[in-house]
Amino acid sequence: MPIFVLGSVLGAIAGIIMIHAGIIPASCYLNIIAISMAAYFGAAEGAPFSAILLVTEMVGSIQQIFPMMMLTFIAYYVSMLLGARPSIYNALRQQMVFKS
Repeated sequence: MPIFVLGSVLGAIAGIIMIHAGIIPASCYLNIIAISMAAYFGAAEGAPFSAILLVTEMVGSIQQIFPMMMLTFIAYYVSMLLGARPSIYNALRQQMVFKS
């Protein structure tokens, strides 16, 4: 899914910046990417629980579940506060209903 790719790219960039700034150790790099994937998906689709479950299943570990939950819900609430539109799936469903 392109949403996961965008989230992972943003997480990779943020991870590199945080490692070079000395904020996090290099061993946390892959965790930052997985957490960013979940946060981006949760905010973009408006489904934080689905994002957390999907990424946890993809990664195969619950090691980063607590920070993933925190960041995903923060990203979701920020997107709602900024007036995010309904997800692409809702828009497609509404478009299909109006065509029928």
